Amino acid sequence: MKTKSESAPAKIKAVVFDWGGVITIPPGPVIEKLYRDINVDQEQLRIRRAEYRDDDPNSQFAKLERGELSLKEYLAWSRSDLPGAESIWDPQSPHFLFAHLTVVPEVVDRIFRLRKRGLVTGLLTNNIAEAWPAVTDGLDVERLFDVVVNSAFVGMRKPEDRIYAYLLEQLKMGPESVLFLDDNRVNIDAARAFGLQAIQVKQPVAVWAEIEQVLQDS
Repeated sequence: MKTKSESAPAKIKAVVFDWGGVITIPPGPVIEKLYRDINVDQEQLRIRRAEYRDDDPNSQFAKLERGELSLKEYLAWSRSDLPGAESIWDPQSPHFLFAHLTVVPEVVDRIFRLRKRGLVTGLLTNNIAEAWPAVTDGLDVERLFDVVVNSAFVGMRKPEDRIYAYLLEQLKMGPESVLFLDDNRVNIDAARAFGLQAIQVKQPVAVWAEIEQVLQDS
């Protein structure tokens, strides 16, 4: 005979969101356009992307997102590595990515509705300390979320196990009670391995049918 835990999913008590591509428009097409506008060498860009791994804890970008490198240090390294590519991470540049990642109003409205239904909401983002003002300028994180975890402020990043552990400590919940949303498959796989329920987001609005189904089934 199946136990209750085996026959039915756990009750979801919290829904946790990534920022870029989940609350904002998908970043991929925006990044591609910005690099074209900057005239970044496309062949060198392709090579750099082939070499990069999201789960590499020792990459320069991983160190930036954990706050181990300042943005100034990262921009200097990036400029020497692939000239022009650094511009999308520079708040002083017109090509600064965060300024082009528009928050989706319908997603914000739906998060507010989740809170009214009694669900705990959280933000778990790999981010950049110097770019955080741009995020909070476009999103009222204090009103939207009970828990906010920014990689640059806690010294850990997705997909590291420790950031999921830290999130659960802040939520004061077990992983089975949390639904996590991210646009990066690597982060989704890591969250699931840690025990969280997780959905990969490809389109920020369209995914809500799946979110509601999970909430209904839990």
